[in-house]
Amino acid sequence: MNPMDLLPEKIEHLVHELSVLPFNDMEGTVAGAAVLTNYTFWGIVALVTTILIFTVVARREARRIALAAETGSAAELAPRSRFTSMIEAGVEFIRDMAIDVIGPKDGPKYTAFLGTFFFMILVSNFYGLIPGGKTFAGSIGGTVALALISLLVFVWVGFAKNGFIGYFKSLIPSGVREMSLAGRLALGTYIFVLEFISTFIVRPLTLAVRLFANMYAGHIILGVFAAFTALFWPVLEEGLSWSIGSITVGAVSLVFLVLMYAFEVFVAFIQAYVFTILTAVYIQSSVHASEH
Repeated sequence: MNPMDLLPEKIEHLVHELSVLPFNDMEGTVAGAAVLTNYTFWGIVALVTTILIFTVVARREARRIALAAETGSAAELAPRSRFTSMIEAGVEFIRDMAIDVIGPKDGPKYTAFLGTFFFMILVSNFYGLIPGGKTFAGSIGGTVALALISLLVFVWVGFAKNGFIGYFKSLIPSGVREMSLAGRLALGTYIFVLEFISTFIVRPLTLAVRLFANMYAGHIILGVFAAFTALFWPVLEEGLSWSIGSITVGAVSLVFLVLMYAFEVFVAFIQAYVFTILTAVYIQSSVHASEH
């Protein structure tokens, strides 16, 4: 049997596996909005895992601080596990990023929110690298939901900091607002429409599409290399015969599969960071909207 004859079947199976399907019927189709899908399930798992991680770490930190206060020993404040140290380093990284982007006055206020984004996306992406697991970022619906949360937050911050009129007024540059009446009406209206579309449509759309496209494309590539490995190594696919060519192609595919898997681990971090820092940038623009 020619391995390439089975390739369309493998690709079809891969696309099916990456599709949004009912969690209790992986061969069925999503018939309504209230159906629990495979991506929704793994998104809930990622959220619960993130909550559990920080609950466990917070309890450990509370006990450690209480013990240090009781004994008066500063040495008790040092983390006692690598896992706790890693989480603390991650939180400190997000806090420093928030301060650098939003500012030392307002940045710390949004550390918890940005940290939730970062760690939840990261945990979900790691689940997506486990065979049988899914990252909610592999579904456009999952990334749109996250992008809408980001939109609601930075728009709410803009209204809270600048008022309803003040926030919309900030969409027009101060230089344009100082022009003549004709200039304000013509150029100001044009810029306002552009900025309105950019803020309320383009920003959340690019947040959602960027995260989804990168994670989905990465899983497609991993699936293709896995399919080539299975097709050209008869030990993994019945009905195929051994040959020097098939062994070579299978070995090369396996090498690229391992390399791409390692790269996807890196991408999991990068995409979580990109989504988080862009959200921080949008919050910063809302906090300082009156200065524009």
